[in-house]
Amino acid sequence: MHFSSDFENAGMQAHEKLLQDVAAATVATSADDLQGLAKIHALIEAFRASVPPTEPWSAIAATVSSNAGALLEKMILSEIADCDAALRQVGDMTTELIKLAQQVHASDNLPPPPEPSASPEPAAAIPAAGATKEDVIDPNDSTLVAEFILEAGEHVEASEAALLKLDQDAGDTESINALFRAFHTIKGVAGFIRLGQIGSLAHAVENLMDQARSGSLRLGPESIDALLKAVDLMKVMIAALDQALSAGAKPPVQSGLPAMISLLHDCANGTAPKVSAPVPAAQPMPATEDAEIPSPANKPTESRSAAAATQSSSESVVKVSTERLDSLINAIGELVIAQAMVSQDVASLVPASHRVVRELTQVGKIARELQDLSMSMRMVPIQGVFQKMSRLARDLARKSGKEFDLELIGGETELDRGLVEAVSDPLVHMVRNAADHGIECPDDREKAGKPRAGKIQLRAYHQAGNVVVEIKDDGRGLNKAKILKKAQDRGIVPPGKELSEQEIFKLIMCAGLSTADKVTDVSGRGVGMDVVLRNVESLRGRIDIESQEGQGSTFTIRLPLTLAVIDGLVVRVGDQRYVIPITSIEQSLRPKPSQISTIRDSGEMCMVRDHLVPVVRLHRLFGVQPVHETITDAILVIVQSGPLRCSLMVDELLGQQQVVIKSLGDSLGPIAGVSGGAILGDGNVCLILDAPGIIMSASGDPGFAAAMQS
Repeated sequence: MHFSSDFENAGMQAHEKLLQDVAAATVATSADDLQGLAKIHALIEAFRASVPPTEPWSAIAATVSSNAGALLEKMILSEIADCDAALRQVGDMTTELIKLAQQVHASDNLPPPPEPSASPEPAAAIPAAGATKEDVIDPNDSTLVAEFILEAGEHVEASEAALLKLDQDAGDTESINALFRAFHTIKGVAGFIRLGQIGSLAHAVENLMDQARSGSLRLGPESIDALLKAVDLMKVMIAALDQALSAGAKPPVQSGLPAMISLLHDCANGTAPKVSAPVPAAQPMPATEDAEIPSPANKPTESRSAAAATQSSSESVVKVSTERLDSLINAIGELVIAQAMVSQDVASLVPASHRVVRELTQVGKIARELQDLSMSMRMVPIQGVFQKMSRLARDLARKSGKEFDLELIGGETELDRGLVEAVSDPLVHMVRNAADHGIECPDDREKAGKPRAGKIQLRAYHQAGNVVVEIKDDGRGLNKAKILKKAQDRGIVPPGKELSEQEIFKLIMCAGLSTADKVTDVSGRGVGMDVVLRNVESLRGRIDIESQEGQGSTFTIRLPLTLAVIDGLVVRVGDQRYVIPITSIEQSLRPKPSQISTIRDSGEMCMVRDHLVPVVRLHRLFGVQPVHETITDAILVIVQSGPLRCSLMVDELLGQQQVVIKSLGDSLGPIAGVSGGAILGDGNVCLILDAPGIIMSASGDPGFAAAMQS
């Protein structure tokens, strides 16, 4: 890089000398030299500060140098893919500044100032409060904007988690630094790709957190509230940016942004309105019940370890489009089906050969391992949903004026990505219900001899191939008489009909039925729980309710681990085959005549290990002509669902097989006792049985239900 001899005279001004130093350092520094990059960044900052505002080119110099500084920040933070190209761009910017300085000294005529959209808006020039710039999407930057949307979403989620920790401990240095870094990164990238609104909000948050980080400001409830509102607005803006990018349109102007920035500015100046009510918040708990809660002294160490682990793991993570991942999983599912069909055809057409059998077995093993691996790629922890519930609980406590703590257990429990997304809405309704209907007012709790602050526990764990999510509260519990009366008044239950306890409890999930005495902002309109039931059932799950009046309630959601593949036992009934999920099977047996009995009002029963188990004849359930009409000639498969058990009568066990679940289509609608279909090795379709659904359908008779629990 060559420069004019005009810069080599002794009368060179300070800012001109700094430009020469920047140019020389840019040529001598490699893109992976962090110390060298930091030196260039410091020289650029010094240059910008050295240009007097009276200089006719000061505005242009500030703009270009800010852009160069923003690029260097991204390189230092490893937030840019092609650092070599970025470093060359910094060199080009320096060359332009040198040419500009030469032009200024040679003539009093200045070049016209650049248009606002001609170059990235410098992060440092974003105002802390007041006026904001509009967002602009350059078609050439669409890939960068898409990456920004993804990464910014992750930063916002991490920020919300850090804020909830700060709500408990305003002096948590780890959380303060995490929040500062997240919005500092958002601000820098937003400035680089000309997202003025997002950059303005991020800069205002960064400014507030910088004061908290330096110790000049302690975050109070009003600041936490403002920051949570800023996080919510940032989510809205990122979502709007995503929609605008997809539609090829300009992001909308956020009318509430100036007021939000002004509020953050007031918080930073200590002039924000004070919050009068205390704010209960979530308390994350260990994954296992017998684990000890870490003491405050241990928390920083654990946080650093977690951060280190996250940083270490992130270095080996590759981001893949979910559409590509789903396509891969579908293709592997079809491969497994094709492999099973080939194996069956070869076995029937080719004479028995140890070599062929061995090779087919090896191919089947590889196909199964490939399928297991692809399914594990869909598994994600439920922690993200739990974090949303933490924020929800905080807001509910503020709105309702109640005091309660939310305990989170088992956030690392993994389940299918589709399930994580689908279970979020049901959990929102159920946590709302627990807070509004379950937890009493502090004075009422005190009169009942309870602590003023209630407790809501949200717990997730694996059980027999299922994911179980429990929502438990220590509130007032369910009033069976009140629920039944409301249902009768609305015509949901005919007068005089006797219902079991479970049936009464599940009435609260009927549309339009609410036991609330008044409608609040949170609940009371009789909507929500019916949505929960529909959503859970659409996921092949179920809800169980336990409650004791005056002591509290427990809602248990049981969901399959994945929506795509199951291990099943293939059985034959007549000329039809069915798949029973292995996770639902307890045992199978051919009963003896002494084990079979008929009990009045309970039907046929089989004595298994000193317990009577009801018999369900599948051929009657599905209208199939069986091979065996006598129970002792058939085979009984004992299935269970929680505390309930029953035996399914089949003609023959054909063997265990991993099958890909296929939807039966919307035209058929939900079928009692059936969760889907599967293609077997011979190409024929069979039904996958829903053991919990069969048990619940068969338990309509009170005597039958009592026998299943015996």
